Amino acid sequence: MSGYTTKFKICTFNLLNYIEPPNAYYELENIYTKAQWVKKEAWLSKQLSVLAADIIGFQEVFSPEALKSLVSKHNLPFFQAVSEPGVDQHHVFNKPVVAIASRFPIISATEVKVNESLIRELKLQPDFTFSRAPIKAEISIDGFSTIIVYVVHLKSKRSKFEREVVDHNLDDTAVIEHMQADIHGRWASNIQRGTEASMLYQDFVEQMRSNERPTIILGDLNDTIDSAVLQQLVAGRNMDRVGFRLISGLSKDERRSIAKYSLFDAFDLNTNSNNSARKPTHYFANKGNTLDYILMSKDFNAEYDHSLATVSDLEVSNNHLENPIYENDAECSDHAPVMATVEVRF
Repeated sequence: MSGYTTKFKICTFNLLNYIEPPNAYYELENIYTKAQWVKKEAWLSKQLSVLAADIIGFQEVFSPEALKSLVSKHNLPFFQAVSEPGVDQHHVFNKPVVAIASRFPIISATEVKVNESLIRELKLQPDFTFSRAPIKAEISIDGFSTIIVYVVHLKSKRSKFEREVVDHNLDDTAVIEHMQADIHGRWASNIQRGTEASMLYQDFVEQMRSNERPTIILGDLNDTIDSAVLQQLVAGRNMDRVGFRLISGLSKDERRSIAKYSLFDAFDLNTNSNNSARKPTHYFANKGNTLDYILMSKDFNAEYDHSLATVSDLEVSNNHLENPIYENDAECSDHAPVMATVEVRF
C-alpha cells in the first residue's frame, strides 16, 4: 500500500453472539438455524458496507474465522483475534473474544496482560484475569503514523453472584439471599470492570512512556463514561491540579506531559457541530444508554498544540435499535456501531 492517507474511519462494533452454527452460545438451545445465520451475516454485511470503516474493533465474537472471511469481502484484509473463545462443553461456547479488522497492515497484535504490580497495589487476588482479554494492535497507516489500537469489552453490570430463580413463594430468608446475591454480585462486577479499566490505563501509560504513538481504544465499556468506574480512563481531561500545583500555573511543557498520558472521548473531540447530540448505543427496558466508546490520545485533539489529526465526525448507527424493521433487523445486534472519522493534519 502506498501514498498518503488524508482521512480514515475507525469503528467499535458489538456483534451480539456472533457464532456460526452448529455451535451454540451459552446454552445448547442457542443455535442459529441456517436461515437465522444467513440473516445475521446479511445484516452485518450491509452494516459493513454502509460504514466503510478502515479499522473496526469487534466484541462478542465466538466464530473468529467466519468473521475474518466476512470482513475480507469489505476491504478489510487484515484480521486478528489474540485469544480463543471459551468452551463450556462440546459445541457450547461460554466466552466470546474481541477481534480487530483493518484495511491497513496490522504489524502486531497481542493480548493485554494483567499488571501484577498493580494487582498487588490494589490488594486484589493474584489470580485476577480480564473477563475478556483485550487486544493491543500496532497498525501502520500510510503517510500518517504507526498507531496503537486497543479493542476491549469490559465486564458487564450483570451480577457475578446470580442465584437460580425458584418457582415457590419467597419467604424472608429467600428474599434476603437473592437481594444480597444481586447487590454483592453487582458490586463485584463493578470491581472487576473498574480493575480492567485501571489495567488498560496502566498499559496505555507504559506504552506512551516507552514508545509514544497515537493511541485509540475501541470498546464496549459496559458503563457510561461519566461513571466513577470509567472516569479513570479519561480523568486527565478534568484535572485541575497536579499535587498542590494548579494546571493553569504549569508551563507549556508540563501541560504537554499531562496531555501525553490523557485519553479523550471522541464525542468530545468531534468538530462537527451537526453531530453534537449523543445517541444511545444500547437499550435496556426501553431506556437508552451509551456503552460503546472510542477513546483517543492527545494526537487527535484539535485543541492540543502538537496534534496530528482531528475528529471531523462521529456517527452512531442505532436505527435498528430505535426503529427496527423485523424483515431487515431480525438478527441484528443489540448494540449500535460507533464510528469516528479522522482527518490528518499536514
